[in-house]
Amino acid sequence: MLLVGLKYSLILAISGCFLIPVHGAGPETDQELPHRIYRLLDGLSGGHKLSSSSTFALLLSQFLIKQKLRYVAPTRYERQLYYHLLHRMEHIRERSGWVREPGVQGEILSIVFQRNVLLLPPTLRLGELDANGEYEQLAEIYSKVVNEGQLNRTQSDLCLRNIVELKPPNCKLLSEECLELLASDAPAYGYQRTHQVLLLYVLQHQVCAPHLSPPQVYELLARSQCDEVEREQNAIRSLGLPIAYRDLYLEQATICGLFGYNEFVNWRNVMEIGSWLEGDSPKDILPDDGDSQHISDLALVFYINALLLLH
Repeated sequence: MLLVGLKYSLILAISGCFLIPVHGAGPETDQELPHRIYRLLDGLSGGHKLSSSSTFALLLSQFLIKQKLRYVAPTRYERQLYYHLLHRMEHIRERSGWVREPGVQGEILSIVFQRNVLLLPPTLRLGELDANGEYEQLAEIYSKVVNEGQLNRTQSDLCLRNIVELKPPNCKLLSEECLELLASDAPAYGYQRTHQVLLLYVLQHQVCAPHLSPPQVYELLARSQCDEVEREQNAIRSLGLPIAYRDLYLEQATICGLFGYNEFVNWRNVMEIGSWLEGDSPKDILPDDGDSQHISDLALVFYINALLLLH
C-alpha cells in the first residue's frame, strides 16, 4: 500500500502537472514512480499532435489504472493519485486535438482499450518463469537473429485491428492466420516476439476472449512466450545492455510486465530504465536512431504498471 510508513504526502493539483511533497507523509522512495510518471506526462503536455505510439501508451496506461480500481480497493491517497493521473492523461489526449487518421492504425486507436474490453485482476507473479533458461549461446549470435520472426509490423497491425474489432455475438477472429501467429512456437526474437506477446495481451483483455479459449490457455501462452523474452533479456544484459538494444529491452520489460511477471516489473528495472531517461544528453544513453519518444512512451506504461503492482 502506498501509504504504509509514509513521512511525506503528495498534494496533487488537478489543474497542474506537479507533485508537492508535504512534511509528515512518506519517504522519497514512495514518490519515485509518481515523480517519474509526471515527468513523462509533462513531456506530452505541450498541446502538440501526439504520435500513434504516445496515444497508444496513454490509452493503455488509463486502462491499467481502471483495471486496478475495478479489483483493488484503493486507499484515500491511491484514489487521489489514480484519478488525477486519469484526468491528466485524458486532458493530454483532448488537448492534442486527436483526429482519427485513415488507415489501420487510426482504426486501432479509435477502439483499443476503450470498447469491448475485459478487466482482469492485476497480479504480481513471482518466480513463474524459467530462471535457468540458457542464454549464453544466444548472446553470441543475438545480433544476427534479433530481427528474425514471423510477425512483421504490417501483420502485427492487421492482427491487432482484427482483435480490437471483436465484439459479441461475433467472437471469431476473421483471420485464421492471426490466431495461428498468436499461438505459434516458431523461433522469434526482438520486436517480432514482443509484438506477438502484446497481441496476446490485448486479445486476453477482450470480452470475446473467453469465447475463443479458456483463461488457462492465455496464461500458458504468456508464460511460454515471456520465458523466451526473459532469455533474450538475459542475453542482452550479458552483452552489457548496449545502447542499441535499450529500446527493445524496455519494450520487452514493459510488455511481459503487463502480465505481472516480476522478472520484468521490478525495482531493478525501474532504476535502470530511469537512469536512461535522466540528464540533459539523451543521445548518450539512447539508441542512435533518435526515437527517444518511443522509449518515453514505453517508460510511461512501464512506470504506471510498476506503480500499480510494486506498491
